[in-house]
Amino acid sequence: MSTSSTAKLPDGNELYFTDSGPVPNSNDYTTLLIFHGSSFHGCFCTRSLLHSFAAAHNFRTINVNRKDYPGSTKYADAELEDLKNGRLIFLERLGTLVAYLIDYFIQEGNVPKVNGDRSAGGIVPVGWSMGTATMMALFSNPTLIPKGVSRDLLEQYVRDIILYDPPHLSFGYNLPKGHNTYNPWADPDCKTMEEHYKAFNGWVSSYFDEPDGWAGNVNALDMRKCAERSTMDSWTSEEMAAICDPQAAARSELPMCVNFQMQLIFWRTDQT
Repeated sequence: MSTSSTAKLPDGNELYFTDSGPVPNSNDYTTLLIFHGSSFHGCFCTRSLLHSFAAAHNFRTINVNRKDYPGSTKYADAELEDLKNGRLIFLERLGTLVAYLIDYFIQEGNVPKVNGDRSAGGIVPVGWSMGTATMMALFSNPTLIPKGVSRDLLEQYVRDIILYDPPHLSFGYNLPKGHNTYNPWADPDCKTMEEHYKAFNGWVSSYFDEPDGWAGNVNALDMRKCAERSTMDSWTSEEMAAICDPQAAARSELPMCVNFQMQLIFWRTDQT
């Protein structure tokens, strides 16, 4: 049975999370600390029964609702201004928040350390889609670990990181010149934010087939707005309301899609 709680962090932020709990009779289970993507928040993992499968595989799963999403601290207007203007201070605060959160679970969560050959135990942060941008804010610049958080202690617990389906902008990459990729945020047929997110939800949950013999050319991929089948087609309006927050995404995700790529290009340059 999973539980839910709120991590109260030293920087004043509070992050809601659901937790499958420690694995019974195990002293070397691995804790997956999962940062969700855009619009669909951490409760999606709960609804998808991820927690119920964790213990059988010696995993503990913790699904965090990132800032602005249900149960977690909202971004202040000044923070959103930093984001909209592409200021690196936004990423710096985000990286510090991730360090505080990992330390919170070390101090409060009774999680095992990484074992001697780093094959079990420890914490593995998982970034899903735009959640990778949250993770990379810290892991691209570990100097953001704040005073009061021991880097040596983090090294004893952070075993690895997982980047699950990351968008190119999380790493400051540009798409190839002449690309014809579909972008729901720039869809000229969408006149309102509601229409943009409806397009995004259908597109991101569609089932597209990879072309036979695909050699990595992005323009050879299926560029339809949505496929004949998408996951969200099977959800009721109540289920959508429980796992999706387009208002939070509009406030704090859409500006990332516009500004994060330039931020991370500068960030990557500063760290080399």
